[in-house]
Amino acid sequence: MELRRRTWATERRRTFSCAAGAIALALAATGCSSGGSGAQAEGLCGPAADSAAGKALRDVLGTDDFTSEAMMPDQRFVSQLKDDLRERQGERSSPPAYLCRYLPDGSKERVVLDFTWAPADESVNRRAQAGTFYDVNGAMGEAGSLSAGLYVKCDLGGDLSAPASKAVLRASASLTVNRGKDVDKERETREVSFLYLMTRGVTDALGCENKPLAKDPVVTSR
Repeated sequence: MELRRRTWATERRRTFSCAAGAIALALAATGCSSGGSGAQAEGLCGPAADSAAGKALRDVLGTDDFTSEAMMPDQRFVSQLKDDLRERQGERSSPPAYLCRYLPDGSKERVVLDFTWAPADESVNRRAQAGTFYDVNGAMGEAGSLSAGLYVKCDLGGDLSAPASKAVLRASASLTVNRGKDVDKERETREVSFLYLMTRGVTDALGCENKPLAKDPVVTSR
């Protein structure tokens, strides 16, 4: 009798462990849907392959085979940006809100996108520093050896109207893909254009009333 109890208890634990493992795998699979050779995020981080942003993403990565990850849900990301602007009233920079990560297959390289608010005069101050700067339909683009940046004016209504008038939305891309030893203007233009197109989705989600990135990107040196 004692042996039967122990056997039953052992089998029960095994069944529970297997069920728990299956549930964990199912939950992990709900984070993104399959597409291409890797998992593909949806929403702001998952532009359609035939869209301007999707094509620019593949140009930057240099491949069609990659995994995309949303680092937080779109709704929570937008809420965080609005809360940060409300808290700092456009007078202080907010901490970065990380949105997307892209990982080419078979590579340790990556592209990571984050967004923050900065005082409106920061873009002017940045131009006084070393770096390569671009104009993109009135927005200021910035290119570095391992990064790209974009400063965008975003007009908002309601209680965010006043703080938004004192701030700019700063988009940043950390890039370790397709890097060369020399400054490559074509590469910089490609990366700034990509960041512009990805930021367009963010300004639409925020509800920027001035629609600052509605036009297709035209990148010119400052």
